[in-house]
Amino acid sequence: MSIVKKIKNYFKRKRRIKKLQSFYRKKTVLYLENVEKKHLNFKSSTNPKVSIIIPFYNQINYTINCLNHLHKYLTGSFEIILIDDNSSKVCDLSFISGIQVVKNQNNQGFLKSINIGIKASSGEFIYILNNDTEVKKGFLDELLYVFNNFPNTGAVGSKLLNADGSLQEAGCLLLKDCLIHQIFIKKEVFYPEINYIHKVDYCSGCSLLFKKRNDHEKINLFDEQFAPAYFEETDFCFQLKYLQGKEIYYTPFSEVLHYNGISYNANQKNFSEKIKQKDELFAVNLKRFKCKWQQHIDKITASTIEERIQELYNYKSVVFFCGAIPAYDKDSGSNRLKEIISAFLEMGYYILMAKNKTYLLETEKDYISFYERMGVNVFYEHNLKINLFAYIIRNITNKTIAWFYNPDVFEEYYDVAIQSLPDAKLIYDMVDIHHLRYERAAELEPENKFYKEQREKYLGKEVNAAKVADYVITISEFEESYMRQFCDAKKIITISNIHYIKTSLQKTLPFEDRKDVLFIGSKHAPNIDALYFLYFEIMPLVWVKFPEMKVNIIGNVSECIKDISHPNFIFHGYVVDIEEHFLSNRLMIAPLRYGAGVKGKIGQAFEYFLPVVTTSSGAEGMKLINYENALIYDVADEFANSIVRLYTDKDLWLKLQGNSEKSLRPFSKVNLKVQLSNIR
Repeated sequence: MSIVKKIKNYFKRKRRIKKLQSFYRKKTVLYLENVEKKHLNFKSSTNPKVSIIIPFYNQINYTINCLNHLHKYLTGSFEIILIDDNSSKVCDLSFISGIQVVKNQNNQGFLKSINIGIKASSGEFIYILNNDTEVKKGFLDELLYVFNNFPNTGAVGSKLLNADGSLQEAGCLLLKDCLIHQIFIKKEVFYPEINYIHKVDYCSGCSLLFKKRNDHEKINLFDEQFAPAYFEETDFCFQLKYLQGKEIYYTPFSEVLHYNGISYNANQKNFSEKIKQKDELFAVNLKRFKCKWQQHIDKITASTIEERIQELYNYKSVVFFCGAIPAYDKDSGSNRLKEIISAFLEMGYYILMAKNKTYLLETEKDYISFYERMGVNVFYEHNLKINLFAYIIRNITNKTIAWFYNPDVFEEYYDVAIQSLPDAKLIYDMVDIHHLRYERAAELEPENKFYKEQREKYLGKEVNAAKVADYVITISEFEESYMRQFCDAKKIITISNIHYIKTSLQKTLPFEDRKDVLFIGSKHAPNIDALYFLYFEIMPLVWVKFPEMKVNIIGNVSECIKDISHPNFIFHGYVVDIEEHFLSNRLMIAPLRYGAGVKGKIGQAFEYFLPVVTTSSGAEGMKLINYENALIYDVADEFANSIVRLYTDKDLWLKLQGNSEKSLRPFSKVNLKVQLSNIR
């Protein structure tokens, strides 16, 4: 790269990062003096899912402000319990209905006030919230999301923001020798390492969700030896983790602004004396904490935040190198990769994803959030001094797996991987055999030089990657056999598409209530060819008998096809929820004349008990038997006849539908995890 181009790229990066900074930073900080006392009516439940406990001492303006924001964003089944810790000032909340106020007769402090609230609560979950906070939209739903999607969760905490919008805390970790680190130093709210759900040692008690009772129906309470405060939430999370075997998580998707330093007994007289007392109390409770948990503290060997996170995942990690963030809902290859990532997460691995263009694209933001919610650390441009190489070195501190998704990515990131991850196992995921796909296309169009050129180009890339990689991932037994001519058979592992039933057979529409046929495809060349084959050669024969039959086309194929216009060819484009089409159409058709790899669209049809008509190319790698799992024909008139037959023969249709679940058995999650466990 020339010096001029490097300089231009540098300033482009600088402008992008500055834009990120300006979007997330506020210029003014507003502290609360007078808050409007307006009537609020909380729709509390008599049988709440969540009990929200808010202790306070004086600071009525902050408490009212906290309730104002709760009222704005709180949804679902809840109750709100405020613990007035014997405030010295009048704290009138009578103008707010739907809340319960418990007044302590003596000042108990934060910890004991929380325990009083827990005992008075009736919810399945306890949500502790400081009174000097402002919750953001979705704050509670996102905390509950972690409990619903991350098995064995004990507690989960929020991303805490300062009043100016900067990062206050993103979970907390204990390092070697009991050094405590809140995750915020030298980090901004948009940095990738604080924007994904992951394990921590504990989270601040100013926004913490946990279950009221443990698995043995005993109430979860804070240990009162740490009263009035300091180490109470640390100890509590350690109880959940080391006595109950639960995991502690942090989620950035639950955001809470915290006016740090306002609550709980702040702004009192004799400030310097209070600081001295707090320091003394901190030292006393630190000693108590060490005494109680020393055997677990001694097992912590990490000396950095990043290393401790790896330690929490037992030093098991995978770095995925991708050309783009996998659009799991748009193509079967991306969906397959999503399932592989999900399987690694379920197996206890820490995941880092690195994409081709590291800067944030508008079209990828939702996908990045999707994977961050899964628990994946997705790298993107955020700091001028931290490129992908530096980010990997900082965040991956152990021997790992480097997973390359397709030959182009292997070629592009091989040097980065071996330099930043010198001890990594290199995994070349072929996705499909690209040179074979172009070779088959060239057989159909011998005069097309492009196919021949691409065949030679990818043959070189794929053979080189197969030789260099520690493992080669093929997608079918056919491809596994084919690749043995290029590399040692011992390092080939077959991982096909991953499919599982998405509905029940009883919920599907009967044969008589369905009509029309379904085609799913992307702008991938084999899909475009299949659509032309369907339009010009197959459907004219079908329309002789069924002139009203419509072909419902799902996917972005219309971006490449401009010369097909027919009232029975319906281009729906990208569809967010495709389930309705699987349940209402009578058949799925996949007239692929060439290609390579397993066809995810066929597996998708089986997921919804939808019978399929396809070609031998479409059936490749799917282990399908003609008239058992699908109808399989390659010639236009035979393909058309099979559509007509399956469209009218209810008994045959029911037979194929009934075999759908059996057709998916080779593509189960269980098989996937078995194959992944072979990577050592």
